[in-house]
This record gives sequence, structure tokens and C-alpha cells, in this order.
Amino acid sequence: MMRITLALLAGVSLLGACGLRGDLVRPVPLWGNPPNEGPNDPRTLKAAEDKAKAEKEEQKKRDEAARAAREASQSQPATPTPAPPQ
Repeated sequence: MMRITLALLAGVSLLGACGLRGDLVRPVPLWGNPPNEGPNDPRTLKAAEDKAKAEKEEQKKRDEAARAAREASQSQPATPTPAPPQ
């Protein structure tokens, strides 16, 4: 009987040590629309990520257009300036 009691006591103490440590994070609800939790909300982070990606794409398009314009102006043959009349 004493062995069983000790085994149960050891088992319970070992089970008490397992699990998550630190701050527990609330899981996403299975249904419904939860309130926005501010800057750390996954929806807010996703929106900011999408906005940054769109701005980066726009900047890339502007840079490519500027580069193409620069190349076009450099590839045109230089026209000689007319000599002043004498």
C-alpha cells in the first residue's frame, strides 16, 4: 500500500511540472468575430504587412519607370547644337 501511495504521489508531482511556461496566449475563437486587441492583434499585423508590401511594390514600379526613362534618354543620339550665325 505504501508503494502505491508513493508511486501516485510521484506521478502527481511529475504531472504538475509539465505544461506551458510563461505567458499563456488566448487562442483564436472557433466562430464569431472577436474584438480587435490592438497592435498585437493578428489582423492588425496582417493589414500592416499588406500595406508595407503594397508600398514596396509601388516604390519598385516607380524606380523601374525612372530607370527606364534614364536609359531611354541616354540611348537617344545626341543632336549637335547648331553653330551660331556669323
